[in-house]
Amino acid sequence: MSAPRRRRWIDVLRRAAEPASATETPADIDTALWSAHGEAQRAVTEAAEGAPRLMDAVTRQRASVEGVSERAGAMAAHAEGLTLAATRVADLFERLSVIALNAGLEGARTPEPQGKALLLVSEEIRTHAARGADATRDLVAVVEEMAAETSLLRGELTSVLMAADETGGSARTLGEAAVRAGVALVDVEKHLRRATGIDPEVARAVALAAEHARGLLSALSTLRATTPARPLLLGALRPVLAPLSRLLGELGDEGRAGEASPGSPQGDDGGASS
Repeated sequence: MSAPRRRRWIDVLRRAAEPASATETPADIDTALWSAHGEAQRAVTEAAEGAPRLMDAVTRQRASVEGVSERAGAMAAHAEGLTLAATRVADLFERLSVIALNAGLEGARTPEPQGKALLLVSEEIRTHAARGADATRDLVAVVEEMAAETSLLRGELTSVLMAADETGGSARTLGEAAVRAGVALVDVEKHLRRATGIDPEVARAVALAAEHARGLLSALSTLRATTPARPLLLGALRPVLAPLSRLLGELGDEGRAGEASPGSPQGDDGGASS
């Protein structure tokens, strides 16, 4: 990095401890660009990593729904078989009732006491046959209702499977888009390197240093306002602040020396706006 650019980034650190101004400098714009690039890169990375997980989850859910749909189909088949069996049982009860009626008629023509006994048995059989037929018809109604609900369930499961297929397709599209976005960000990074003359590591370091500088200024301002024993405070902070002061002084001297050097390129400061 050339001396004028180094000076610009030192100015960024210096302005981080000052109130925000309405005018942005090229160094501020460079920092914002690299910060936005980093956020976009993290978002693209998260999308690229999340798309395969989403596809796996959709695949597992689809397999589960298919299993439930198969079981619902088996239930519908069993319900159909049960309906047929119950219908046959109801027919048998109806036939038994007819047979009992015929036996009652025969008992009415038969002399006592055999005729009366046969009539009583016929009436008892007819009563139980009627109850059995009614119960069987109720059972058929319940089974048919269950079969209808099962059919509706299978329809809903089919819709869920279609939605799972659409979600899987969207997840694949998301993964492909994330890959394309990653490639585009690599190209953007190349252009940013040429435009700003720095790399993303330096930009992130400068942004982090600026954030810490603001935090340090805020803490020192609070201590200055609330701590009466300032000499004691200065003595406690000197081991930390002295190396920081020397480092900032050295960076400032390098920047001023680079600006004063006759060999320094004059147009370097405008790289961020080109």
